[in-house]
Amino acid sequence: MSDETWNAKKIRQEIYDARTKLFVVAKVLESGGVSLKDQQEWALVVRTLLKDVLTYVDKIQGFLDEKPS
Repeated sequence: MSDETWNAKKIRQEIYDARTKLFVVAKVLESGGVSLKDQQEWALVVRTLLKDVLTYVDKIQGFLDEKPS
């Protein structure tokens, strides 16, 4: 991925994909089709993902709130 050029179009697609994936995880859990009690390894991955999301929320919010120079 380091060889790829990042541009607004690619970033927009990555954000869209991430948003869709988070939505799917939430809907699957909401449906009760998957129990995290029975899928401990999946629960660990989801917990790590949520921790990362929370870690980066403030950073991203800061960049969005920056005033152009």
